[in-house]
Amino acid sequence: MLRWPVMLAELSRAERALVRPLFAGFPGLHGCIDAALDGEMGAVWADDPLRPAVALIHLDFFLIAGDPAAPAAERAARRPSERASIVAHGGDWEPLLRRVWGERLNSRTRVAYRPGAWDRARLRGFMDALPAGFTLKRIEGKDAARFAELAASLVYNFASLEEFVARGVGFGIEHEGRFVSGCSSFAISPHSIEFEIQTHPDFRRRGLACATAAAMIEHCLERGLTPEWDAHNEISAALAEKLGFVEPAPYTAYELRP
Repeated sequence: MLRWPVMLAELSRAERALVRPLFAGFPGLHGCIDAALDGEMGAVWADDPLRPAVALIHLDFFLIAGDPAAPAAERAARRPSERASIVAHGGDWEPLLRRVWGERLNSRTRVAYRPGAWDRARLRGFMDALPAGFTLKRIEGKDAARFAELAASLVYNFASLEEFVARGVGFGIEHEGRFVSGCSSFAISPHSIEFEIQTHPDFRRRGLACATAAAMIEHCLERGLTPEWDAHNEISAALAEKLGFVEPAPYTAYELRP
């Protein structure tokens, strides 16, 4: 008789730390992992909270770790929904993901970076080099709605704009009454911030994204947080290296096509 794969149970915030060993050495999105496993954001599932063989994080991305041959592995592989982005811990997961999703599974390369030895004067130079008429500022409550208009991804991992203002961090560049570039906490924990960068297409190649990211790095350094950068294209990778992120480590991610 056909049996459905072993169930996964959603973990409480207190239980999440128990699956951290499965995510040791995960290829990227380290700030998202910190935020989820510290109980700050997202959801976490495991087959057994005490002796987990498989675990799954959902924080915009679906992050899968553990043994792809475990009874619960197929359940984890099937958990992502329409148009999901998936990252698995190691190439051993790919055969299972392809069996489950077939032609809908599209692979792409992302690049994870590590923090470098920061040149604080260089970072300050990026912030001070804005063109006339452009102002860099920390996002406050009165700014949040306009900041979100630039790109939903700057705030959508928080339940509301109020929660973003209370718990998250954002720096934006304002021009003629609207935000045209921004850097925000895609994920945040007591240890790190995963960066999200967005610039309006009409205002690219003016150093705006570099200025907002430099402000976020400064924010992290002043508070003992690790800046985390994960590049999804060559432009993002070039910006990371310009800012001082190091040790580029390419890895495979997957996207589900409709």
